[in-house]
Amino acid sequence: DKNVKVDVPKFADNSLQVPIFIDATKINKAKRLLVFADINAIVKVADYDLGHMKPILSLNIKVAQGTPLRAAVKDENGLWHIGSANINSFRGGCCVAAEASKMESFEDLIGKTKSKVWKRENSYRIKWSIFHPMETGLFVGNPSFYVSKVDIRIDSQTIGKINLYGSVSENPRITLETNVGNGAYKLFITDTDGNEFELKTKI
Repeated sequence: DKNVKVDVPKFADNSLQVPIFIDATKINKAKRLLVFADINAIVKVADYDLGHMKPILSLNIKVAQGTPLRAAVKDENGLWHIGSANINSFRGGCCVAAEASKMESFEDLIGKTKSKVWKRENSYRIKWSIFHPMETGLFVGNPSFYVSKVDIRIDSQTIGKINLYGSVSENPRITLETNVGNGAYKLFITDTDGNEFELKTKI
């Protein structure tokens, strides 16, 4: 579906950090956004319950080899719209240990967050990042350890939820967009070890 725009580089020079951008704002009243890479060692990338969020998502992923990348968007009638793009890459992205977990200051840095919000006409664009190794568990001796859930709220009201997987790059940098609120949001972030982190945004 041409209404689901998937932008990826033609060739991934760094298979550990492949930028992707998905824009499905032409789908009326989109409810859910799934992102997956067909031939990746970890196929799932993100499962986004949109709520009051716009169907826009930008993040970096790891790829094990060249693969089609898919974005599937569910509309209000339960119909799925799928956009695709091909990523060409050398092998190895998903099977390499994270550099962050080898740092001496790892324990002090894990969970450190930062964010920035821009007002764009009638919406707000939220760019945020968190220091986290995002270990896939595919490298011998390194168990899986990654950010798995993000709950986006205004005060106590949830306006969107994202499930993430080990295919997301180390130290995730993620861009989201919404029509609600005033730029002040709370992100509650949980990883697979049960660690919880909170990020507050403002313009």
